[in-house]
Amino acid sequence: MKKNKLYLIIAGVLAIASIATVLVKNNVFTSPANRFPDPYAFAIKDTSLINKIFIADMRGNRVLLTKTMDGWIVDDSIPALAPNVDRLLSVLRNLIITQTVPKAAQKTINKMLSINAMKVEIYETAPKFKLFGICFFVKERKTKTYYIGDATQVNMGNYAIIEGMSEPYVITIPGFMGFVTPYFSPYPKNWYSHILFNTKITRIQSVDFVDFENPEESFRIVKSGIRFFDLYDSHNQKINDYDTTKILDMLSEFRERNYESIANLTPNEKDSLLTYNLFKIITLTDVDENNYELKCYRLMEWVQPIENDEAVGEIFWASNQDRFYGVQDNDFSTIYRLQYYHFDRQVQPLSYFLKKR
Repeated sequence: MKKNKLYLIIAGVLAIASIATVLVKNNVFTSPANRFPDPYAFAIKDTSLINKIFIADMRGNRVLLTKTMDGWIVDDSIPALAPNVDRLLSVLRNLIITQTVPKAAQKTINKMLSINAMKVEIYETAPKFKLFGICFFVKERKTKTYYIGDATQVNMGNYAIIEGMSEPYVITIPGFMGFVTPYFSPYPKNWYSHILFNTKITRIQSVDFVDFENPEESFRIVKSGIRFFDLYDSHNQKINDYDTTKILDMLSEFRERNYESIANLTPNEKDSLLTYNLFKIITLTDVDENNYELKCYRLMEWVQPIENDEAVGEIFWASNQDRFYGVQDNDFSTIYRLQYYHFDRQVQPLSYFLKKR
């Protein structure tokens, strides 16, 4: 009997100690004036558990980032730009509260957050509760929602509030001199992967290059063995005397060819581009018979001749020497800007790959 009483006393003491620890941790015994929240209240401790991130502004712009077996995607369909997602996850892991907002300013800051904040929802694989370290009812859950507002006057962090909180705070990243909103873009195009081609040379079955400015410079490359390819001219005649190194170098670059940005053209500019400026079509077929096509269009512009830093002669209409436009897989809703620097070998004519006599 005495042993049972002793066990009950010990259990009671432990229970009281546990409750006291929780209350202290949550600042229950601290006066409101001196109370400060968990500095990492906005942070996600383990970002590997995040499945979805939803970002939206108050003007109707929104984006959903979803983790899949093949990587992150944008709005359930388009591969995401991995470096941008990695930076966002790093920010989410390291967000920290640097200061509270004075009582006199809280009403103003809360009003600002209600009309001009970025909404961020985090979905994680999480349990409904834990008991003795065991997770129960694990599934995807919305674990955190917060609103990120304007930068502070000195641009050293942003005002933000977690859904359910009554007070806003200033948040930033440790060691970061600036504000965090650029990492939380609500514009889907800012998250799109820039990869247009992503096929290793060992996966290439054939590539067709159709030249619209000089049809005789069109050609076709067909796989004939492991890292062996045959070259055919515009009349489908096999060419034996070609520069193997140039062909292999060009084909190996298809493992990652990226666009620079998405063009913002007026309807008239777009119509003119698609009607008059096509100069090459590149069609890659992989060993699984998947086709990837890129239509290439000249970026035309007015050029002013310059000599000794002064304009000379008359301006003329010419092709930009650094960039061109592209359309992938006949999706004319998106026009890409590409650099010749990244596609130099892919846009070369047939004669470039022939051995010099």
